[in-house]
Amino acid sequence: MRTLFIATLALAGCTGTVDGGGDDGGGDDQPPVCEPTRTYLGFGGAALEASRPAIAAGSDRVRLKPFTALATEYAKALGLASFDTKAYAATFGRPPARWFDEPEASANTVYAAFALAYEACTQHTLAPVEFGDAPSATSAGLACREFVRRAWHREATDDEATACVTYTVDQTIPSDPARKRWAYSCAAVLSASGFLAY
Repeated sequence: MRTLFIATLALAGCTGTVDGGGDDGGGDDQPPVCEPTRTYLGFGGAALEASRPAIAAGSDRVRLKPFTALATEYAKALGLASFDTKAYAATFGRPPARWFDEPEASANTVYAAFALAYEACTQHTLAPVEFGDAPSATSAGLACREFVRRAWHREATDDEATACVTYTVDQTIPSDPARKRWAYSCAAVLSASGFLAY
């Protein structure tokens, strides 16, 4: 079986071998490296896959949270007593009772994720005093890091925080009420993969 697997890799344009876990102690600990089987040229004549990063094996296993899990995450991340997500169940592909379907992202789910996050964030920013003033670079920096900490369960990197601050301060409408601008900022964090995926 091991020989067949190595031969299959060779046919696919891969180099390296995989240790089959036998007692012979042989094999290579490095995963096989496969060349792309098809290339596509962009408008500039450069291959679209040329800048594709080399990633560690197993690091591409980000999976969308199923709707049943996601429904409770909004209230949990924002400290809301409850938050009704039923209107979005069909958009997120909620499976029938006693069934499980692997969630898949689509344009509809991305839009719905932002709309749902905005509704939750509107409730979250409704009362706290700090959201009564228009966002500034300083206040947005603190709020963005707090949004990320609560929603993504980790600290924001400097680049992530900067992107959030730029969106909050420069890309929300200055004439909108401050709480609306803060809700948009919060929704941007809650509609990102750090919140929507495992």
